[in-house]
Amino acid sequence: MLRLKLTEPFEQVYVYISLENPLTGQVRTIDAKVDTGAAVTIIPKDVIDGLELPSLGNWEFSMVDGTPLSTEAFMCRLSFSDEDSIDTPIYVCDTESGVALLGMDVLKLCNFSQWHEWGKEEHSVYFEIELLGEEALL
Repeated sequence: MLRLKLTEPFEQVYVYISLENPLTGQVRTIDAKVDTGAAVTIIPKDVIDGLELPSLGNWEFSMVDGTPLSTEAFMCRLSFSDEDSIDTPIYVCDTESGVALLGMDVLKLCNFSQWHEWGKEEHSVYFEIELLGEEALL
C-alpha cells in the first residue's frame, strides 16, 4: 500500500512504480502520473531501455483528439511497494512530455482513494493506492 500526503488539494498525483523484467529480475523505479483518463499505462521508451522486457507485439490506439498512436506492448511485473506486484502489459512510446502514465488498466486492479482531514489551522489531503490481491480478482 502506498499513502501520500498531497501538498495541494487538487494537485496531480504521482507515484513511484517499479517495473521488473519477470524473466531476469532487472528492475527500474520511476515516477508515474496517476491518470484515470488514460485507458492504458504508457511508459516512455527511454525508461525501459536495458530492461529487455518480453514483447507482446505492436498495438494501435487513438488519442483523445483522434490522433492515432502506434506503440509496442511489453510484459512487466509492476509494483508500488515490495509487498504487492502484478504481471501486466505496459505500452511504450515516445511521449512529448516524457511522463509515464499509470492508466486504468492497472488502476482497475487497485483500491485507491483520496480523502481530506481538517484541523484547526490545517487542511490535509491524502491519497492511497493498493494493488488488490489475486484472491480479490477471482
